[in-house]
Amino acid sequence: MIDVIAVLRPEDVVVDFLSVLDPDRGRAAHLLIAGRGAYLELPAGGSLSGRLAAVAEFLHSSDDGVKPFSPETAADTITLETGGVSATVWTHNPADNRERRGRWGYELAGLIRQARVLHAVGDAPWFQWLTEADERLPPPLVEAKLDFVNTHAAALLALPADDEDALTTNRVPAVERFFAADTDQRTRMFAAMRGLGEDAALVSDPWDFATSPYERERLDATVSWVKRHLDPAAGRVIEVGACEGALTRRLLAEGFTVDATEPNQAFLTRLRETTGGDVRILPHSFEDLATTRRLTGSAYLLIELLYYEQELAMVGRFPTDRLFVSMEPDKLAAQTWPAGWIVEDQVDLVGPRLEPVANGRAYLRKRGSRGVLLRRR
Repeated sequence: MIDVIAVLRPEDVVVDFLSVLDPDRGRAAHLLIAGRGAYLELPAGGSLSGRLAAVAEFLHSSDDGVKPFSPETAADTITLETGGVSATVWTHNPADNRERRGRWGYELAGLIRQARVLHAVGDAPWFQWLTEADERLPPPLVEAKLDFVNTHAAALLALPADDEDALTTNRVPAVERFFAADTDQRTRMFAAMRGLGEDAALVSDPWDFATSPYERERLDATVSWVKRHLDPAAGRVIEVGACEGALTRRLLAEGFTVDATEPNQAFLTRLRETTGGDVRILPHSFEDLATTRRLTGSAYLLIELLYYEQELAMVGRFPTDRLFVSMEPDKLAAQTWPAGWIVEDQVDLVGPRLEPVANGRAYLRKRGSRGVLLRRR
């Protein structure tokens, strides 16, 4: 049996996979360090200090002229080097908060055909994980891990915490946790962490609007709230960031006429395919609507949208007197609304709840949603 540790950077081998590197497992360990274009075979037996020294050499050597592995070349190399021997590939979490590692874990796992793949939980603080293996490091291994970091990767301890390569306390675990995932679970994990990027649309309904009891309750409550304040006959409502239309279809069913806008091309295509009725579907972004693509409506709906550093001053440019805004309560409370707008109504739409995600591979706290109706003075 061969353990293949396939990571981006040399320190990842020790930080997230020391329990796998440990020669006391009695297995050969192959190291694929993508950023260094390196593949190293360590036979069964030997000492932990010897294996750690082999990893440390990569940290202290120059990367001049190095040709990094792509996920495709890495998968091919693993197949070649392991031959017909049974192997487990250990790699990064598709939902790792560090985008490059998350992408690597997602793309590599999808290319591995023969071996089993296990993902380290890594830096994924938003979720609790249902794991296959939790390795509590004994004190000598913890000491070895800390010594390796302090001796060979000290520069990474000094990096700002928001640097993807910074080694912070939570990124150097004393318990190493690993899980398996099927293709759909991996893709949902990866997509859920991509925010507004194109990768968010790798799967249909990445945030489970159609299946989550929490999301269905939130959407139903949002429509009821809007209808309490707005007669569907009063004119078109502008839904900004309609995604795949979960809210749009509810609004249409209640008799509203809607301009549904969505700049993500994959979401836009699905929105057009699944939404019919008195609706215009447009590819405009928040910024477009405040500048060059202004749409007149009885109200603008900014539902769970203002998490992405939009410039709030721009809302004053929307050609409407009413804005329906919803967010998690803490984020909403921290907003400072532009001058010229007053809060006419505030309502709790749904309370916090723990729910499974990624088809049950993890769960997280959904933080609740509060609505604020703003009216222009």
